Amino acid sequence: MNTDDTPKNGRRSEATAQPRNWLQPFLLLSLQQWQSHGYELMQRLALYGFESIDPGSVYRTLRQLERDGLVSSDWDTNASNGPARRVYSLTDSGEMYLQTWASALRGYQSMLDSFFKSYPTDASDRRRDT
Repeated sequence: MNTDDTPKNGRRSEATAQPRNWLQPFLLLSLQQWQSHGYELMQRLALYGFESIDPGSVYRTLRQLERDGLVSSDWDTNASNGPARRVYSLTDSGEMYLQTWASALRGYQSMLDSFFKSYPTDASDRRRDT
């Protein structure tokens, strides 16, 4: 995270506490399991904890992943109830990139485990510097 995200009062909002690129590995993981259209991917992201996600962010990320050759898309014109939808699939390059992400996330998990082993779970256990 860069410090440009810090508001003038010195506090970070909850939204800026989430790494921006985390959407990528979750989309790639979802596409590894099955090809999907954007709305269905957003539903799957909610299962991972992305409860209030901007659809524009999802589609921008999908387009970037496609430009990078990590996903491909085709139009599904067989939808019986509605217009054609773009269906996304994981490419071989996307599979390799997902493996890289998984390795990096394992490292973050280890760091977070260490953090929470040290962080007091009870608010009364926290030291106050005032």
